[in-house]
Amino acid sequence: MFACVIFALLIAKIVATCPTNSVKWNSQCFTFFDNSTGFADAELICEQIGGYLASIHDGFLNDLLSQEGGKRFNKSTESDFWIGATNLMKPPTWNWTDGSIFDFTDWRKGEPQNISGVNCAALSTIDGLWAAQDCFLKKSFVCASPNIIAATTTPSPVTYPNYVNCSEGYVYFPPTHSCYGAWYHPNTTLSVWQDALEYCEKQGGDLVSVHSFAEDQLVKSYVFVAQSFVWLGLYSVDGENSFKWSDGTPLNYTDWGQNQPSRNQSSCVAEGGDGFHDFPCDAKLYTLCKKKAFTY
Repeated sequence: MFACVIFALLIAKIVATCPTNSVKWNSQCFTFFDNSTGFADAELICEQIGGYLASIHDGFLNDLLSQEGGKRFNKSTESDFWIGATNLMKPPTWNWTDGSIFDFTDWRKGEPQNISGVNCAALSTIDGLWAAQDCFLKKSFVCASPNIIAATTTPSPVTYPNYVNCSEGYVYFPPTHSCYGAWYHPNTTLSVWQDALEYCEKQGGDLVSVHSFAEDQLVKSYVFVAQSFVWLGLYSVDGENSFKWSDGTPLNYTDWGQNQPSRNQSSCVAEGGDGFHDFPCDAKLYTLCKKKAFTY
């Protein structure tokens, strides 16, 4: 590993900064992206900048984001944009992708519609009301992330991170310094657990292991895209009395779905929208690989 260490110049005051095209409110930066994309891909982009799709907890912030979105997005083509509300993680309950309490709503009359296929929330730039939408629709979006504080009163060394990179088709996730991707096989698409594992190993990684809420939300975003279960590297060799990760990392986080594990000799585990589910290892599901990012 190589890192560049330089000495910072003397800074006379604390400076709070946000990314370009952002508005700062309280301790957060709200960054507006006008590159239209689906809900799950929008969440991935937000996580790459250290945040999540925006969660809203009061009427002032709701109106602020609506009005700022109206200024920043193309009014002729964009009348609403993605925020972080979805009912895909714990159906049918609506939650924020950042895991915060769902303590404020501003649904349009008749929303959210209780019909299949409208599982993600968009905020209107016209009246500030929410509507449940098809998660695959391409929309602009707003991310929320902590504002960056830089403060020094005496010269001190600053270590800059290494450059990182991932293979084509993989997404970098800073908290784990890992790359995630290839949730399908180029030829067979669906695979039994062992074949999925071997595929990931050939890619230089392993089936994905999950060690935090944030990483779990990242994996769930792939579930949103696949609209189906995705194999995890979690498995049991003793009739589900205990589980282990195929990459050998410690089992320090789980998110079992309702009535899971089922204890029915289904010894391999997949991620669904509502958490971990056990499956027979010969079931055919999508694949998600995880491998360490390389630095230079």
